[in-house]
Amino acid sequence: MAGLLVAGAALRLWQYAGNPALWMDELAIAHNLMTRSVVGLVSAPLDDSQIAPPGFLVVSRALVVAFGSSEYVLRLFPLLCSLAALPFQMRIARRVLAPAAAVLAVALFALSGAVAVFAAEAKQYASDVLVIVLLTDLALQWLETPTRRRLLGLTVAGMVGVWFSQPAVLVLVGLGLALLLSADSSQRRALVPMLLLWAVLSGLSVIYARARMSSGLMAFMNWFWREGFMPWPTQSAGDVLWPLGAVRGVFDLLLDFPWPTLYCGLALAGVGSLLLRRRASALVLLLPVGVTLAAAVAHAFPFSIRVVLFVVPPLLVFVAEGAWCLGKLVRLPVLERVAPFAAALPPIVALARNPPVWRFDDVRPVLAELQRQRQSGDVIYVYYPSWQAVRFYGPRYGLPLESVDLGSCHRELRAYLRELDRYRGRERFWFLTAFERTRVRETPAMLDYLDIIGVRKLVIEGPPTTRPGATSQGTRWRDLARNAAYLYDLSDPVRLASATAISQQLPPVQLASSSWCVYGPPIPQVPTIGKAESAGTQ
Repeated sequence: MAGLLVAGAALRLWQYAGNPALWMDELAIAHNLMTRSVVGLVSAPLDDSQIAPPGFLVVSRALVVAFGSSEYVLRLFPLLCSLAALPFQMRIARRVLAPAAAVLAVALFALSGAVAVFAAEAKQYASDVLVIVLLTDLALQWLETPTRRRLLGLTVAGMVGVWFSQPAVLVLVGLGLALLLSADSSQRRALVPMLLLWAVLSGLSVIYARARMSSGLMAFMNWFWREGFMPWPTQSAGDVLWPLGAVRGVFDLLLDFPWPTLYCGLALAGVGSLLLRRRASALVLLLPVGVTLAAAVAHAFPFSIRVVLFVVPPLLVFVAEGAWCLGKLVRLPVLERVAPFAAALPPIVALARNPPVWRFDDVRPVLAELQRQRQSGDVIYVYYPSWQAVRFYGPRYGLPLESVDLGSCHRELRAYLRELDRYRGRERFWFLTAFERTRVRETPAMLDYLDIIGVRKLVIEGPPTTRPGATSQGTRWRDLARNAAYLYDLSDPVRLASATAISQQLPPVQLASSSWCVYGPPIPQVPTIGKAESAGTQ
């Protein structure tokens, strides 16, 4: 066990030390942490359409004030949370599982690249995990020995946890139900004050979170995480079985495990086995997951990829229990010992094939080479979702946001081509894109148009994405287009005469920009042609 904890910590530190570039949501949180005071962070809605628990914001801001705003500092609190979660997962596994199964549960958690990657992400997902494993461990302790001291510790941890983790409210509901169902009548009376305090603090945290979300942001979040909600009304067997598919998605889209259906089956077998062997412990692990699924059915909280990272620890405990049961059914001593560990092999093989440092959306090499190739008079057009990357990293490479032409977000594809038409006649025109959304096909359509009216002179591509798991709506990180800068000559009159924004044929796609534009620049913009001319080379 100790070796697994060391390996898990090393994996997380490896990813953290590799210093991957901040991606879109991290850049948005970083901007808030760098530009606001503690009071400003917790008293008003965050900029750039972000949501984060106040405890996470306060601690992260304190670190920025103390140590600066480097990527390492912005990710320090998530790293500490991820490291602290390791021993709590080990304690939980030891309390409820057989020794072999406990080793497997810790191995799956410690050596999963898709879990370790969040140790180096400036978002609150790692603190979500720490809160659930801490509360689960304290609840299991109280069930073993229901003393006042342990109940007090669990009470305080729950009251504090809701301010460091938004889904902690769901966890507290699940744990409260589990404890009520498992306790005797005298113990239930002792639980009442704790549950009342939890209810009050949870209600306040929900009211606080809602007050920091505009109606537009709430609508965007419902659209963005729409696949994390159960379809209503149900129209097929698949819709009815949506909760099962959502759990399978944790192993597939979040953990990136091979054979996710197998792991989902092992988890279900583990639930049944643990309910028979240790009902109270099983309920403590199961009901927070069940309440989260119920919230997704009610469209109150999405059960989708990274926002449900916190359900991974209990699910992996159930996987380990299921694998252990499978080994026992074989009734061969050797296979009984080997079967649980076989379940750890696929994730470990995946880790060996794709080790840290996992990188994604790394625009830094593109900006560095663009600045080296840039000449006086060049115009640099920035595709609108890239603006946060340029805002944060541009000044490091002599490309501050005010020196580029920032594109706008549009509701129809042809409007992007009309923006490009403003640059007809330019001999050196740069098209810079980061966080490309190939599914919507905005940038491919823009590049196709530029290839018709101009000559592509140079392409600067960023490194490929190696991050395990998926973005929203199941798009694999590794399938996303690279960040890139394209240099065009748009001065050939023959090419320019061959097409216009009005005449260009476009693919029949339905843009989601009316919702996605929340990620665009804070004020709708029309590019000011040639901003970069006055900047020249740096």
